[in-house]
Amino acid sequence: MGRSRDEVLKVFRQKIQALPYRFCHYKQFDYDLLKYIPFIYTAGHGERVSYNDIIIMADTETSKKKPDIYHPDEKGGQYETFENHVVAWTISLRAFNHNIVTLYGRKPSKMIETLTRIHEHMAGTRTVVYFHNLSYDHIFLRRFAYRYWGTPEHQLNVKPYYPILIQYENGIMIKDSLILAQRKLEKWADDLDVEHKKAVGSWDYDKLRNQDTPLSDEEKHYIECDTLAGVECIDKTLEALHKRIYSIPLTATGIPREQTRIRGKKAHARDWFLQQALTYPQYMKFTMLYHGGFTHGDRHHVNTIIRDEVQCYDFASSYPYCMCAFKFPSEKFTKMENTSADFILSEMDDYAFAFKFIAVNIRLKKDAEPMPSLQASKCLTMVNAVQDNGRILCANYVEIYLTEYDLYVINDMYTWDRHICADVEYAAKSYLPRWFTDFVYECFKDKTMLKGADPVLYSIAKAKLNSLYGMCCMKSIRMDILENYETGDFEEEEDDSEEALQAKYVAYVDKINTILPYQIGVWVTAAAFYNLRQLTKCCDRPYYSDTDSCYGSGWHPRKVSAYNQGCKDRLIENGYGPVMHKGREYWLGVAETEGDADKYTEFRYMGAKRYCGRNKETGKLKITVAGVPKKKGVLCLKDDIQNFCKGAIFDGLTTGKTTHYYFNVEDIYIDENGNETGDSISLTPCDYRLDSINVYDWESMFNEEVSLIEYDVDI
Repeated sequence: MGRSRDEVLKVFRQKIQALPYRFCHYKQFDYDLLKYIPFIYTAGHGERVSYNDIIIMADTETSKKKPDIYHPDEKGGQYETFENHVVAWTISLRAFNHNIVTLYGRKPSKMIETLTRIHEHMAGTRTVVYFHNLSYDHIFLRRFAYRYWGTPEHQLNVKPYYPILIQYENGIMIKDSLILAQRKLEKWADDLDVEHKKAVGSWDYDKLRNQDTPLSDEEKHYIECDTLAGVECIDKTLEALHKRIYSIPLTATGIPREQTRIRGKKAHARDWFLQQALTYPQYMKFTMLYHGGFTHGDRHHVNTIIRDEVQCYDFASSYPYCMCAFKFPSEKFTKMENTSADFILSEMDDYAFAFKFIAVNIRLKKDAEPMPSLQASKCLTMVNAVQDNGRILCANYVEIYLTEYDLYVINDMYTWDRHICADVEYAAKSYLPRWFTDFVYECFKDKTMLKGADPVLYSIAKAKLNSLYGMCCMKSIRMDILENYETGDFEEEEDDSEEALQAKYVAYVDKINTILPYQIGVWVTAAAFYNLRQLTKCCDRPYYSDTDSCYGSGWHPRKVSAYNQGCKDRLIENGYGPVMHKGREYWLGVAETEGDADKYTEFRYMGAKRYCGRNKETGKLKITVAGVPKKKGVLCLKDDIQNFCKGAIFDGLTTGKTTHYYFNVEDIYIDENGNETGDSISLTPCDYRLDSINVYDWESMFNEEVSLIEYDVDI
């Protein structure tokens, strides 16, 4: 009588776990040992597919063929760069919670051959191989993979040059672990506290190497730890999620999305979705309603050093709070006659409104209003608009799509001569369904309770909470990004006709797993914008705001407390209280500050996502500049806030900021030093030159005539 599967697995486990871990050249490994790797059957598109139950991480190290040449100029300088080639690679194998081996080699063709050999020595039909930042390694390896394996039978790209899944006909599936982890490998390994950490600093990236350049013991240790840390991180993630290698989501958002679908299915969420699903024309209009986070600075103090004590308050989980505490459109939208702002504002507690706001001679009520809210980039039409960093100070004429929350803020800030709300649609409001808000609250609770405890579960809980909003505003129409396997370029699919777009939208709505209406994301963002406006009123001088935070001076604790009590009251009204942890209450949505850690003795901002302050607690400067690493970027200021000014250079050599140059070749070739070379990427230092926003004179004279569009009621 034959042995049961459990008995066989027990024998396999014992065989694998008895193997001493090795780091060795790919020729020195006994691949026959892989016969002890079991496989798992799973259904896939009507067929039974067997996955090899093994965790594999692969990585490449590369070198330039010659040094970059730096060409300085007044804008910060540019680098002339050259083609790259692979100089080393590693593949780590882990099964039954045991590291089996890390293989290394030098030539990319041998890496592809080794992956083939690994796959063919196992019994399953599919083998998953992870790369951390596949978008980089794929470019270097694709010519070799296509030569040995043929072009992929399936590929998923989230944007040009960024594949996250590549499946070959031979059964090898390449996946990206970076989009799953949402952080660099170094931080992922630290956060999950795996046995092997990334050996930072052991590899000199400026050293020019060939494929026959000897590797030092330190360099070998570096390349070994890269993939060894990777397989351990994936193993911990699989265990925490109770997943197998075939069922783990591709992305971090996939984790809560799957759980949302499971919960939604039990609660008949599909029926709820269909009761309020947007038509295609409505969806296209509602994409114009989506305004994103509010990021702005006081134009009266831009590019000046503020020596008042500036304090930051930020919201605790701003978007999850809105989902749990606010009411949302809860039925299909219905058209109504053109109306006025007053009517919409009077009905906003009970009804959601989507409409085109049209105003003549709109201007701020007070010149001192620090941060105007009317977003120029979202306006359908503007005449003689005076702008402040993309926000309108005044204009002869504007047209823009708004929700009732947007209108509330704009009405609070602006006045106008005439206006109308046209193309109006409305829907009754109610709380989001309990099955969803309970999940949001549960994720907030998990994140709160797990902080400082289990690093794996805390990391996952934090990612889940941060992803819930993203699920709600995910685009219903996405154009496929296709790789041209001949040229190496990535191109967006060509058919963007109205018929094709509508067909994509209908297909999305018809999918059984589509259960979250797009308008939820729109109203979450609008409600958060409304909340931020209330927070900025709690201080005498708000200098800068960024989506869920405000930097200002002259804060009024009573006003902040009143705002926070309002948040608590909203939550309690919907049945949600605080999370109690270590004797402290944690509330969604409240405005918080951490004493001197959130205070600045010097503060300066140059525009959206460009600000700097000297922290009162540490006495050190902190910066936020979009695209510039914070810790290294601040070194460029030499501890002097005056250096944070128009024209300041954040040099790439100091910050570590790089830019990509792609080199696509017609075919694999051997260079003059004997290096196998295919397509490549050159990462070169990238200088960033700080600029300031354009501040316009409030008294600017208009010089165009206004031609009003006729509507069926007077404006």
